[in-house]
Amino acid sequence: MRMSALLSLLLWCLGANAADKPNILFLIADQHMVDALSCAGNPYVKTPNLDRLAARGMRFTRSYVAYPLCVPSRASLFSSRMPHELGIYGNTLGTDLADKKVPTMGELMRTGGYETAYAGKWHVHEAFPAYAPKKKTMPGFDVLPATGGKDPRKGDKKTEQKGPQCDPFTAEAGIKFLGDKHEKPFLLTVSLLNPHDICEFPTFDGFKTMAPQDETQLPPLRPNFKDTDKLPSTLNDPKANRGSWGYGKWQDLRWRQYQWVYYRLVESTDKLIGDVLNALEKSPYKDNTIVVYTSDHGEMLGSHRMISKEKLYEESVTVPLIIAPPGQAGSVDKTHNVIGMDLMPTFLDYAGVAAPASLRGKSLRPLVEGKPFAERDYVAAESFDPEARLIRTSRYKYVRYALGENREQLFDLENDPHELKNLIADASLTKEIERHRGFLAEWMKLTHDLEEGKGTELLAKIKAREGDADGK
Repeated sequence: MRMSALLSLLLWCLGANAADKPNILFLIADQHMVDALSCAGNPYVKTPNLDRLAARGMRFTRSYVAYPLCVPSRASLFSSRMPHELGIYGNTLGTDLADKKVPTMGELMRTGGYETAYAGKWHVHEAFPAYAPKKKTMPGFDVLPATGGKDPRKGDKKTEQKGPQCDPFTAEAGIKFLGDKHEKPFLLTVSLLNPHDICEFPTFDGFKTMAPQDETQLPPLRPNFKDTDKLPSTLNDPKANRGSWGYGKWQDLRWRQYQWVYYRLVESTDKLIGDVLNALEKSPYKDNTIVVYTSDHGEMLGSHRMISKEKLYEESVTVPLIIAPPGQAGSVDKTHNVIGMDLMPTFLDYAGVAAPASLRGKSLRPLVEGKPFAERDYVAAESFDPEARLIRTSRYKYVRYALGENREQLFDLENDPHELKNLIADASLTKEIERHRGFLAEWMKLTHDLEEGKGTELLAKIKAREGDADGK
């Protein structure tokens, strides 16, 4: 009788613990900029499914990435470490997260009793493990099989549209997972490629023909289409920044067509996200699943006459972030600076798993639940092509480039959200400038960052030795 009662108590405890642990559905897009949402007030794009997710969760408007480029950002996202700490300086070879000897999100979630599964783009380093010729493993995740399509890295040479070759099948894999029975709480990641296909626009005429003939339907030029004053010389390098893909010679019409196509790609991602959310709503897991949406980086979209990413302007380095626990009312956080590295400790917090002290992020769960949150002085980001580092405080953003002339930028984002006026020479802001320089020095020391300029040298050596795996 005593053994039976003890067994019953043990089974009850195990059941209670499992029930207390929420499932997490982690949705990731590629190259989705922070304001490309209709719920963010953008009239040129329609995102009804992300809007409905935001309507029942917390949407962060100041959500940064550690490095606005696919591989380093994703490595940071799944390790809560800065890319330079991992020895990752770009989309080059030698970037397998499994080789970095750091705890990863999936591995730690498994220690908390979670089933962890991954569908779609990984890119740290294998871009699409489900399409790999040999079975690939991911640190801490089971790779969900792709039931159709083809490896988007090889692409359809006729169209060069890569997303349609994999994204529907990525969503399908996630939907199938949600339709299956799971005894453990789960972390399911569904990682879509688009709107990354905008990278094909400059070299594929088919994208240009997508745009409507009626020019009145096209978005206007971005409000910060012109350059920032006192522009760092490294950003004005014609070969590196204004000659790439020939966009330095684009006329206004082409810039507007580029925006139009980008927004359609965002809408294609939104539709597939809607399919996954609908599957969750029909599943038995809907009342115990936290849904999180974000992107690995943004898109310049013509701001400062630039396209693509890897710049530390807001369009490239900020992304949507929505955290939606079940039964939560919608809200918008416009005051806290958060970063992709915060998601791993947030997930561990919900899972009841202690976060290692080595993680650079912090749990956002208190913010989501309206509880006290220890404010941070700043968040930091970096890039290495060109090499630059960023410090974002409550009002200002400080950027310092490693090479060239006019290396520093300071923006008052309260009064200049489009980053048009560089205040670095403003004598009235000398104390603020020194404060931000101090924060950067502190962060570089804390994270064992390289001497400025060394990252550029190292990246050049890596590219020369191994080649650029995916320059887009």
